[in-house]
Amino acid sequence: MRRVRRRRTSSDPSVDCPLLLSRLIRVAQRECPAGHGDTLRDMIGMALHKMPARGIFDPAAGGEHELYAVIDRIAKAHLSSARARAAWHKAIEAASLELTQRDNIEVAAAEVRHISDSAYYYAGLAFGLVFASRSTL
Repeated sequence: MRRVRRRRTSSDPSVDCPLLLSRLIRVAQRECPAGHGDTLRDMIGMALHKMPARGIFDPAAGGEHELYAVIDRIAKAHLSSARARAAWHKAIEAASLELTQRDNIEVAAAEVRHISDSAYYYAGLAFGLVFASRSTL
């Protein structure tokens, strides 16, 4: 496995990772919506750092608070999650609902997001595993 070693800067699409992953990051930065390539770069960097000690990441597993914080920071930096979250809360407040109604909406929305996020995570994991298994044949 060939590694590319480059100093990482905000405009540098690479992380210290295998050449194939560096190429995927560059393609994502060219072809995906703004911020998505940088998100992929930072997520790959996190995975390369964390995976040797913990294996795959399962969002449904408990005790992953450290990784959740890193993922949240990356989402805020590249995917405007803080802006989206603020807009969500502003809309809920503007609806002038009773606290119980707002809480019910928040809980239901969180459950939908969790299920959707898990489904997309496992779909991405499946594609990655299939890709990895076929590239090692």
